[in-house]
Amino acid sequence: MVVMLFLAAGAVADAQINLKGLKEKAQNAAKKAVGTATGNSGTTTSSSSSGSALSGAMNKVSSSVPAGKGKTYYVSATTGSARADGLSATTPMKDLQKAIDAAEDNDVIYVAEGNYLGNLDRGYIECGRFGNATHELGKFISIYGGYSTDFSERDVIRHVTKLQPTSQGFIAPLFNLNARRPYGYTGPVGTVVIDGLTFDLGENNRYCVANVDLDITGTPNKGVLTGRFLEPDANPQCPIEGYSSGDEYGLHLDVEGNVRISNCVFVNCRDYGISALMGKGHIEVSNNIFIACRYAACQVKGNVKDADIPEVSFEFHHNTVLFTWTRTKAFEDMGQGFRFMNGIRTIDVHNNIFGCNSNCAVERVFYESNPAMEKAKVSNLYDNYFFANKRDLELASAGAATISVPAARIEEAEQIGPKYEGNMELPAGNDAFLNAIDQSYLQGYMNLSIVTSQSYDPNSAANQINRIFGQNQRGTEIVRPNMYCNKYPWEKAKDLFGKVPGYGAQIPE
Repeated sequence: MVVMLFLAAGAVADAQINLKGLKEKAQNAAKKAVGTATGNSGTTTSSSSSGSALSGAMNKVSSSVPAGKGKTYYVSATTGSARADGLSATTPMKDLQKAIDAAEDNDVIYVAEGNYLGNLDRGYIECGRFGNATHELGKFISIYGGYSTDFSERDVIRHVTKLQPTSQGFIAPLFNLNARRPYGYTGPVGTVVIDGLTFDLGENNRYCVANVDLDITGTPNKGVLTGRFLEPDANPQCPIEGYSSGDEYGLHLDVEGNVRISNCVFVNCRDYGISALMGKGHIEVSNNIFIACRYAACQVKGNVKDADIPEVSFEFHHNTVLFTWTRTKAFEDMGQGFRFMNGIRTIDVHNNIFGCNSNCAVERVFYESNPAMEKAKVSNLYDNYFFANKRDLELASAGAATISVPAARIEEAEQIGPKYEGNMELPAGNDAFLNAIDQSYLQGYMNLSIVTSQSYDPNSAANQINRIFGQNQRGTEIVRPNMYCNKYPWEKAKDLFGKVPGYGAQIPE
């Protein structure tokens, strides 16, 4: 039997995306920010906090560097030398990869402002390899960016230490770090720190060239840097810029022990800002900016094989998470700000700002396969601000559709807790924060829409052949968003530090 696809030729369904009341949630707050200037110097409104002693505190956090137990290496892209030993501020190395290769467990690396592209500008940095024949398991090291070229001052906002590929395509995470011991190892593990780095893939992704007069480019207005992001198999009939569109992360980790990722910026990351596998120990992700990342801003899975209920904990706090985009331009899946993943016993998510995430701000994913682990699992979500997300919280439901939960009703979600208080919409009076967001990008997102076109031609060559062989008839479908994962100006991402005291990324001090 021949199955026919009855699609009206040229029929167009204009599917305006409401994004779960996106405009209703944010229009009053955003209308003062979009396309206007403000004299507001940072006045904010902060709610009382039931879960964190840091809420309402000074709008700064410590970025001091503790003394390391091992050697200290210095790296400067502008003043360093390819043959220097890097063991003093006056003899810095030029290549961050070389310093990582030289470092051993417990060593510390200080990195000055500049752009770091790996050996001979190959476009990525790595510490250890995953599953290679030599079983190189990486090392427990700490890396601190944000130094002046003479290492006399550390300011991660003023002295930007970047990992920003520019003119060549590559297939690797921007930074791939492994710090594990063989399974069954019972000796001590160490500390891993990534602090004060900016991860930007915006110069390397493929985009349509911006053109507000050509709908296919997905350019919402003249102020946005590029047209829409292009998936690997996309070849639209318009000019294209960029070099690669394969799977990619900003920072990929396979780690254990004590891990901290702080004071960093993750912008325009093709897949995830942070994607990690965590062994036994604790990981803290704090005081970072995640903006215009695809798939998810931060996703950390437990990776412990020798215990039914692993000793793994995770704290995600004081981060600003904006404009996370879905897997495809059809807005079908992914697009989460933060994901409560499986394999981690205790997760605390607090004092963050989640805004304009195209699927959901926070997702509590599927149930653990081990019932005992699911029962013991702690998923704390408290004292967070939300605005203009399609969903604030999305809950997986076994064998059924997911459940969407607005911020004001998170306390009703049984999978969340025992800490669940203090989640709310971004309070009025935070104009300084809204104005720090790139206004053209924000305005484009607030007017996000999709046009879907479907057509069927019974006389096309393909359909004539399909009829002969009894195959299904075929139509075509075009999904055309007016904006999708467009490039965000990385320079403006750092402007979001410190705009809401006690919530989101604070000013490193």
